[in-house]
Amino acid sequence: MIDVFVYVAFVAGVVAGHLTDWRSPWVDRATIADIAVLVFFLGVVLSALPGDELLDAIPLALGLVGLTLAITVGLTFVLPRRPPAAGHGQRPRPLGVLVVVALVAGYVAGRFVTLPGELALTVALYGLLALVGFNIRLTWASLRTAPTPVLAAILGALIAAPVFSVLTRFPLRAALAATYGFGFYSLAGPLVTTAIGPVAGLVAFLTNFFRENLTMITAPWLGPRVRSEGLTAMGGATTMDTTLYFVTAYGDSDAGSMALANGLILTVLATLAIPLLLTLP
Repeated sequence: MIDVFVYVAFVAGVVAGHLTDWRSPWVDRATIADIAVLVFFLGVVLSALPGDELLDAIPLALGLVGLTLAITVGLTFVLPRRPPAAGHGQRPRPLGVLVVVALVAGYVAGRFVTLPGELALTVALYGLLALVGFNIRLTWASLRTAPTPVLAAILGALIAAPVFSVLTRFPLRAALAATYGFGFYSLAGPLVTTAIGPVAGLVAFLTNFFRENLTMITAPWLGPRVRSEGLTAMGGATTMDTTLYFVTAYGDSDAGSMALANGLILTVLATLAIPLLLTLP
C-alpha cells in the first residue's frame, strides 16, 4: 500500500516553496541533516536481520544490484535523452561518505541499542520530502522525459535477472522478483520470503536496499556523467521519495517532475509485477 502521507509531505513543501520567495542555505543544510538521519535508521532496520544469513546474502545481492544498475544506466545512453539543463553539475556535495558513515553507524547502534527504527525512518522520510518539495521546481518538460528512465529500469531488470540466474544458479523467479522491486525493498523482501524462502527473500530485500543506498552514495560522482535520466533509472521506485533529492541535486535541477513520475510508475509496476513473477515455475 502506498503511504498517502508521502504525497502530503511533498505537496506541503511544494506549496510552501511556491508561496514564498524565501531561500536560505539552512534549507540545504537541513536537507543534508535529514538525509543523514534517514540513512542512519535504514541501518538500524538492517541490523535486525540475522547475522549469518546476512553474510551469505550480501555478495549475491551486491552482484545482482550491480549488474542491474550497470545495464540500466547503459540503456539510458541508448534511449532518447533531453539536452543538459543550464547549470547542470554545478552543485557538487560529497554526500556519499556521509551516507556510508550514517548507514554503518545505524547498523552498529541497532546491534547494541533498541531504537524505534521504523517510526524514525518514516518521520525522517516525511521531513525529507517536505524539504525537497520546498526547493523543487516542477516542469512539464521534465515530466515528458519520464519514459526514458522508466523503460531503462524495466529493461535493465529484465536483462539482468536471467543473466545473474545463469551465472549463479540463483532461482530465476527470485531474481526477477528482486530486480522488479526497483528499490522497493519493503515489498520485495517479504513477498519473496513467503513464496520461496528466507534466504531468497533476504537477497531480494538487500538487492533493493542496496539499490537505494548505492544511488545516494554514487550520485555525487555519477551525476555529471549519467545525468538525470541515469540517476532516475538507478533510483527506480525510490525517486519519488528518498532519492529524489539526489536526482535534482546531482543531475539536473529541474528534473523533479521526471523523478516523481518515474518513482510512482515503477512503484505501481513493482506492486503488480512481483506477485506475478513469483508464480513462474
